[in-house]
Amino acid sequence: MPEILTPGCPWCGEPPLMVMGGGTQAFCGNDGCPCLTWDPSKSKAENRRNATAARITEQGEPGDD
Repeated sequence: MPEILTPGCPWCGEPPLMVMGGGTQAFCGNDGCPCLTWDPSKSKAENRRNATAARITEQGEPGDD
């Protein structure tokens, strides 16, 4: 398992709701947080720098309005 550099969400600080991928994919459970997932094996700065936005529509298909 990789070293944990960011144990809590890089935006809100909450602990992960669940961790997968051998410790490389964490999911934030805070509904008010803009972060959905992060890589705990990367630093907080790296996670924020590499962040991308995802748009999820009601139908579940990107761009399907």
